[in-house]
Amino acid sequence: MSATQSLQAQDECHERFRSMWDQVSSKDPHFRLRKKAWDRYENIGLPTRKTEVFRYVPIRKFFDRVYTAPSPVTQDAAAFTLPECKGALLVFVNGFFSEKLSRLENLPVVALPLSQAMNTYGAFINNQWDQFLAKETDPFAALNGALYNEGLFLYIPPKTILKQPIELLHIIDTNDQNMLMQPRVHVFVGQSADINLINTQKRVSGEGYAINGAVYIAVEENARVQYTSSVLDEPSTSWHFEAFRATLKRDSSLNTIQITDGSESTRHDYKVYLNGENALAKLNGLMMLDGARQAHANILVEHIAPHCTSHQLFKNALNHSARSSFEGKIYVHQEAQKTQAYQLNNNLILSDQAQADSKPNLEIFADDVKASHGSTVGQLDPEHLFYLKTRGFSDTDAKNLLIYGFCKEVIDMIDVASLHEEVTERAQRYLTQG
Repeated sequence: MSATQSLQAQDECHERFRSMWDQVSSKDPHFRLRKKAWDRYENIGLPTRKTEVFRYVPIRKFFDRVYTAPSPVTQDAAAFTLPECKGALLVFVNGFFSEKLSRLENLPVVALPLSQAMNTYGAFINNQWDQFLAKETDPFAALNGALYNEGLFLYIPPKTILKQPIELLHIIDTNDQNMLMQPRVHVFVGQSADINLINTQKRVSGEGYAINGAVYIAVEENARVQYTSSVLDEPSTSWHFEAFRATLKRDSSLNTIQITDGSESTRHDYKVYLNGENALAKLNGLMMLDGARQAHANILVEHIAPHCTSHQLFKNALNHSARSSFEGKIYVHQEAQKTQAYQLNNNLILSDQAQADSKPNLEIFADDVKASHGSTVGQLDPEHLFYLKTRGFSDTDAKNLLIYGFCKEVIDMIDVASLHEEVTERAQRYLTQG
């Protein structure tokens, strides 16, 4: 495709988004916020082939797709619920939050559609929305703010300790329409609260759809958040953009785990801000890709306050002509003395056609910092394979065992047994899943 054709496809894509925007009612309770997000999207503009953080994403293919606005459908969520999350379930269908399908039995939390939450929690939502939008550089995150479907507001009151995980279940049932779904989640975790969120996705029908999701989490002082997202059922013809934004106050912690087997192209964009002293952020990811699937991670962790710690560990296993990229930045402000920040991206290449690109990066303006970053790219060790085959393993079983060993470090961070078992089984049959 020539540069002229690429720009034409980009312009046509933008016009389709503009048509969707024209359908947004000015009577929407969030119209003012939506309008600010739309203006921000137009200010940023869709990425081009020269946009640095999208350089590994085949974005021109996305521009050529024509998507329709989504519509909610009737579904039975019970069949898809993790057993540990019975009675602790928040459901999206085709990008729309469904209060009717959701279940929060006796849990001391507030979960409301965003359109309703504005009446009581408008100050929370406005402040968080404005705070993130002012710093937003991802056009798809801004677009989500303008065009999102019915969103979710989740409030965890101070000192609430939840032993049971809450599942955010996304059901896809497009009846083979090329829908563009835009789920949006706002989470506020009160002081000294503790919560475990599990984000999952189940596909009933649909092939060529696209998802443009956004999750915003505000973690108050001394609060703890565990966030695990596992999406292992996307078709090879779908697209998935996911923006994750979080702010951490003093003595708070955030631990995220992202599991994906990719799609035609999946892109996760993280921005995490450590605003209070002694905050801790751990970002972990595992991409298990085969065929021509792609997955990309773009990460920014900003150390704004002193005495904060961040860890990043992302592992990618790639077979056939799969492709991944990792672009991570740790930004340490001048005031953020006594920072500890670590970043590592490991890639396991299983074929001559697979490709992994890695670009870890540090920007440090403080002078009392411990920080490191690195990446590795390698193949299976022939000596390890030979040893396993001498012990009776077939070639495929030996390779699968070594691949699982590579993935296990991230998988073992999953603390929900049924999800841990599902991801483990997926990794153990990596070369034989078809």
